[in-house]
Amino acid sequence: MDMKKQLDEAYLPDKEARKNRVVVGLSGGLNSFVAAYLLKIQKYDLIGVTVTLSWDNYKDDVSGVLACHLEQPQIESIKEFCHQLGIPHFLVKASDEFKEEVVESWVANRITGTKPNPCWNCHELRMRVLHKKMVELEAQEVATGHLAKLFRQELHHSVYLHTSNDEMFDQSGILSRLPHEVLDKLMLPLSDLQQKEINKLAENFGLSSNPKKIKMHECFDGIPNSELYLAANTPKKYLKAGELIGTDKVPLGNHLGVHFYKFGQVYPLPLQKQTDPFYFTKYTVVDKKIEIAKPDYFMQKSIYLRNCKFAEETSWFEPIKGVLKLGEAEYADCWIYPKNISCAVIEFETAHSVQEGELVTILKKKGKNSKVYLTGKVKYIVVEEKTPIPTQEGKERAKVDYTRDF
Repeated sequence: MDMKKQLDEAYLPDKEARKNRVVVGLSGGLNSFVAAYLLKIQKYDLIGVTVTLSWDNYKDDVSGVLACHLEQPQIESIKEFCHQLGIPHFLVKASDEFKEEVVESWVANRITGTKPNPCWNCHELRMRVLHKKMVELEAQEVATGHLAKLFRQELHHSVYLHTSNDEMFDQSGILSRLPHEVLDKLMLPLSDLQQKEINKLAENFGLSSNPKKIKMHECFDGIPNSELYLAANTPKKYLKAGELIGTDKVPLGNHLGVHFYKFGQVYPLPLQKQTDPFYFTKYTVVDKKIEIAKPDYFMQKSIYLRNCKFAEETSWFEPIKGVLKLGEAEYADCWIYPKNISCAVIEFETAHSVQEGELVTILKKKGKNSKVYLTGKVKYIVVEEKTPIPTQEGKERAKVDYTRDF
């Protein structure tokens, strides 16, 4: 049986579903091409949409090369793909939104010495733009090449994410932070596939792609012009040199300016002081002090998660056991203690390395087809000794620890 007939029998939806108009997001990557090809085989009414997020005048502005933007040859290849597939194609530019929501946020994080999450911000912006274009084109759904599983509870109109069949390339966490109105219209044609199967389908379909290889959150910091852009867009008072100290507050010399360093990177100490690596851990805006520490600074047994996005259809009346995803296939068992609708305390059985400011994903279990419980931004818990506070009657009461107590 040939590939076309196999796909027809395995993926062909009912006639009513095929009446839907679907906007398919085309990034130029292999997965988005395969997703569009599968939907075309299923005879959906398809419209290709590509979102570009760089400045129109990037040739005269170093900021333009900070994004993993699509260059003209890549855009032409997407247009050619849509022509061969026989579907219309729209190019949507979101330059102003990208600068405001992604770049300015990255600058603010860098000059305050905190960890930025540009890929999360960029992804949410792209998906919102796709959803807006879907409404404009009077389509019913948005399809993408993400690897994740999407479930809907029709009775309560809930939408929640599960991990895909491929732990290495799973994207359920980053999808779970999208607004409900976006998730409600999202279609994931590759949800039951692994990356190796997608690659095989692409080979059978005669598809090819040559996307840029960029690590998560490194599209900004990995280029030579980032320091120039930071210097040009940072108030001069923050560009000054300052004191360098250790976690014990002992002076270690001076730094050149916060824009030359980023949170979590190895700090380049003079050779005579460089025995073990030290890492940039904190920047004090008021007195311009940079604090550095050894790797054990990042080893935490309990953390606070802010800006949480909790899964729908989950009860939070008591602590829940889960696993925090540390890497592509690395997990840490933990207990989740919700504090309110947007915060939670996470406790590990053993200490694990996590960076303050990063967005993390907590799942119900390890591995495939696991429900995404929540995502949130890491904040370290600073345990301070509780000091008694005298009451009006002369008695003493305990000081409330707001990081842990309700």
